[in-house]
Amino acid sequence: MYKKLLTQTLIYGIGAIAPRIILFILNPLLIHQIKTDEFAIFTNLYAVISVFNVILSFGFETAYFRFSAEKDNEKKTFNTSFWFLFAMSSIFLILCYIFNQPIADYLGYSETPQYIKWFAIIAFVDNLLVIPFAWLRFHNMPIKYSAVRVVQSIFQALFTAALFFWIPETLSQKMGLSHKVDYPFFSNLITSVLGLILLTPIILKVRFQFVTNLFLRMIKYSYPLMLAGIAFTINENFDKMVQLRFISAEEAGAYGGCYKLAVLMTLFVTAYRMGIEPFFFKQMDKGDATKTYANVTEYFTFFAAVVAMGIIANISWLKIMLIPNHTYWSAIDIIPIIVIANLCFGIYYNFSTWYKVTDRTGVGTLISWIGALINIALNFIALKYYKSIIGSAWATLIAYLIMMLISYLLGQKYYPIPYRMKKMSFFLILLCVFSFLIVRYFNYNFWYSNILFVVFAGILIYSEKDMLLSKLNRKKI
Repeated sequence: MYKKLLTQTLIYGIGAIAPRIILFILNPLLIHQIKTDEFAIFTNLYAVISVFNVILSFGFETAYFRFSAEKDNEKKTFNTSFWFLFAMSSIFLILCYIFNQPIADYLGYSETPQYIKWFAIIAFVDNLLVIPFAWLRFHNMPIKYSAVRVVQSIFQALFTAALFFWIPETLSQKMGLSHKVDYPFFSNLITSVLGLILLTPIILKVRFQFVTNLFLRMIKYSYPLMLAGIAFTINENFDKMVQLRFISAEEAGAYGGCYKLAVLMTLFVTAYRMGIEPFFFKQMDKGDATKTYANVTEYFTFFAAVVAMGIIANISWLKIMLIPNHTYWSAIDIIPIIVIANLCFGIYYNFSTWYKVTDRTGVGTLISWIGALINIALNFIALKYYKSIIGSAWATLIAYLIMMLISYLLGQKYYPIPYRMKKMSFFLILLCVFSFLIVRYFNYNFWYSNILFVVFAGILIYSEKDMLLSKLNRKKI
């Protein structure tokens, strides 16, 4: 069971994180070609659109998994979900075109209203693909899922590079691309349309069916997830949304550029989430479900902690390779904080299993908004009164940490799961202590940092040697 889960997680992970990997790989190119103040525009717009993506999808991806798991319900759930998201996306697209200039004026893009149209099309197409992608995951087709994602990602990388290096600037201007910061936006738009073409065989499976009773049940289940999703998006992007109002564009651009190096941890967590969500729902009616949930969460925590430690220990050369413009390095100290914050979010995601399988999604919304409000308040204090980008990073970490603790405590009350909390806590604390030493005393020195990394990994492997040996012996048998 765990072997199948790991295999599917790895395959889904390739597809799920491919777009992020491409953006991660492109990051040095964008940083090299785009000035820090223009990069702030890039970061800000993507932060804003992420909120709308959550609203438009309305939590129906998770709702699709939940209600498709019921006997003879998958086709009805597939059709009903698709047509609801189609309606949501269409309304959004029409409104963005009708009120294009007023929206651009409000968001501070009066001279580039085409950005609003481009992002409206991207959001429209991406939202149409939510259920077809979920269909592939539900039917255990990780290779097809990942193939589409990878093709999209490779195309986006090549097309973006072409716009920067190979397509004549005169031709780009004829396409309406007057600034270099336009290139990644336009490339994203074309890539979204490509995804629509690639998933046409799945979309053609949709029938004109809309089951009202099922839809009402799905809405009741999903709207708290949507609200929780908005809160999560605020936690992830609020700092980048508001920084331009309180600090210089150069500082905001440096923050956004360094933040993307911390995406290495986000890639790992995202890959894990893609494989684990359908798995959790398929396990919920089994007698040993809580034990399974505990084991999976522990394995994730231990392995993710090693990944986080590895990233932090190697910032000295990662920044040279992935953030080649030295003007961005003023924000380098946010990376360890954001990496650990993303680890806490991954653990929180595991702890959130209890309210999803017991249909208490409203609790998840409450927890997420507690985190969001903490994030907003701390960002406001850090940026308005201290002009501190480091404070923004700490706001994200504190918000995720509190969400993680609240979800664990409530989960143990309503759906007890036997986690080994002492050992999990020990490695989280050890990770924080070693990270502090790397930043404060070793100044990211490669050798000293990696000695700590080896020590950290060694302690973890030794503490889990019995489990590892049992797995190895089982394979031999």
